[in-house]
Amino acid sequence: MKFLFPFSFLAAIGVAPLSTALVLPTCGLPGQTFSLKAKIKQSDIDSIATTVGLKLVAKNGKPLENLKPVSKRDSHSTPDGKITLEKQLDYSRNGSTVLRSLIDQQVLTDVKSDLRAYYKKKELDAWRQKVEVGSNDQLRAQNCASVKDCRRELRKLNLEEDNLPFLQLFNTWRDVKSVKVLTRTLGKAASILLDVPSVRVYQDALFVKRSQDGPTPWHTDARMAPFDTTNMITFWIPLQKVKKGGSALLFVPKSHNDFALPFWNDFDGPEYTRLEDRYKGRTVHYMPMALGDVTVHSGFTLHCADGNYTGEDRIALAISYVDAQAEIRETALSFVKGRERTGYGDNEDYYSYKDWIDDVPVRSKIGNHSLIPIVWPLN
Repeated sequence: MKFLFPFSFLAAIGVAPLSTALVLPTCGLPGQTFSLKAKIKQSDIDSIATTVGLKLVAKNGKPLENLKPVSKRDSHSTPDGKITLEKQLDYSRNGSTVLRSLIDQQVLTDVKSDLRAYYKKKELDAWRQKVEVGSNDQLRAQNCASVKDCRRELRKLNLEEDNLPFLQLFNTWRDVKSVKVLTRTLGKAASILLDVPSVRVYQDALFVKRSQDGPTPWHTDARMAPFDTTNMITFWIPLQKVKKGGSALLFVPKSHNDFALPFWNDFDGPEYTRLEDRYKGRTVHYMPMALGDVTVHSGFTLHCADGNYTGEDRIALAISYVDAQAEIRETALSFVKGRERTGYGDNEDYYSYKDWIDDVPVRSKIGNHSLIPIVWPLN
C-alpha cells in the first residue's frame, strides 16, 4: 500500500532512487527519526472533548456505554476500550497513533499461521501485481505463468527484484476466516477514530517484507484509493515483534492536515522534491512494538518503512477502513489504459478494488456490496 506521490511507476513499487520519490529524510538515518511520546494532560483533553465532539470514554479506558460484541458467533472481543480520548486526540492531531496490546497475541499467532499458508498458495499473484504496477499492463502481468516469468518481466522493465520494498496480497479476508473476523472486530475502533457513524472495509493487505528487501518510500494511502473522502484509516498490524530500529512504519505527524501542499503545488512540481525541508526533523515512529501493538494512520498521513536487514522476513497485515458514505471519484480509473490520464491517483492498489469498482457509478453511495462490506454497525 503504498502509493508514492505522483512520480514514476518505478517509484510506485519502490525501486526508484529516493530522489525520484518523496524526498524526506531517508527511512532509518540516525538522528532523523524519534519515538513519539505525546505529553498531554488528561485535564486538557477533558476541557476540549465536548467542543471537539469526540466520543466520551472514561479515564480508565473503558467506554461509558455498554459495548456489545461485533458479532455473537464470529468475532473476538472488541478492543474499543483501548480507544481513549487521549488516543482519539493524538490521532486527530498527528494523523497517527499507537494502540498498545490492542489485539490478543494468540489471535495474531493464529492469523500469522493462516496467512503464511495462504501466501504460499498465492505468491504468484503478488509477483503479478508488481509487474502490472511497473508496466501498467494487466495482460502482461497475467501472462506470467510463474514467479520466474514475473522476475524476467521486471528485469525487462528495468525493475530489479532485489530492489523491491515488499510483496503484497490484497483482500485476504475473502479467503482467510481469521482475517475476516479481525476486520469485523476492529470496525468500531475505526468508527471511533474516524468519528463517523459507520465504516466499511476498503481492503486488507498482507505485506511480506523479505530479508534484504529495501525501504518502502514515502507515500500516502488515500491517493491509491478510489474514494473522494478524507475519512480513511489504516490499522498496521505487525505479526511479530519489531525492535527499535526495525522495519515498522515511520510517519510525518500533521502531514495529513497539510492542505497547502496539494492546493498550491502541482503534483509534479518542485515542492515535491524538497519535502525534506518542508518537514525537517518531524519524522516519528512507535518502535519497539510487541506482538499485539498496532499503529493507525490517516489515509493522507505520509509514512514509509526502512529496509529489512534483520535476517528474517517481516510480515504485517494492514486493514483499511473508509467512511461508509464515501463516494467514488470520477478520476478513480484515470490510469487505466484507454482512459484519459489526469495525473490523479495511482495504480498501486488497483488489484484491491478492480473486482467491484465497475459496479458503483461515480458520485454515488456504494450501498451494500459484498466485496466492500459495512462492518460497523453490522446491523
